[in-house]
Amino acid sequence: MFSSRKIERATYDSIAFRYLAANTQPDHDTIATFRRRFLPQLEAFFVQVLLLAREMKLIKLGQIALEGTKVKANASKHKALSYAHAKKSEAQLKAEVKALTARAEEADHTPVVDGMDIPAEIARRETRLDALAAAKAAIEARAQERFEQEHAEDQSKQEKRQALRDVGKKPKGREPKPPQPGPKDKDQVNLTDEESRIMPVSGGGFEPC
Repeated sequence: MFSSRKIERATYDSIAFRYLAANTQPDHDTIATFRRRFLPQLEAFFVQVLLLAREMKLIKLGQIALEGTKVKANASKHKALSYAHAKKSEAQLKAEVKALTARAEEADHTPVVDGMDIPAEIARRETRLDALAAAKAAIEARAQERFEQEHAEDQSKQEKRQALRDVGKKPKGREPKPPQPGPKDKDQVNLTDEESRIMPVSGGGFEPC
């Protein structure tokens, strides 16, 4: 129970909470202030309680289950942008902006035949460049998170293999390849909903979820 208001109410209704609070009912502001003031001590104390409970076989620590239900996102899979396509589009837009800028320089000397609004065209492309930069940054951030996780897993594997070598045993299997940092070309982000991912769904096919 995290809410200080709920904890306050529980000191009236719950036998366990009344016992822990010595049959008093402290105000929720008092509870919140106490928690902020003694947070380091409370964290250390809570760890001790959990370790003691585990030794007494009262609880199990660790991941018990993982919820894998996919919820369809309110986003189109056609709005998913890959890192490779983002780089390609970015280069194309930069070239177009450069060409339009050069054309704008010539506008005073050469009339624009097609009546193009050059400043508007440049602004439109620059807006798209900003969106592409944001999408690339999101993909790069995800790639960094993935690399850190894979790196930690690789370190654990290497330590286990080294432990076997230290006792004169040969590790089984091929030497694992270390993970590579940075985004892959197929890494994607959805421009409508960054939280969504392209996932396989029941019945076949892939949808943003």
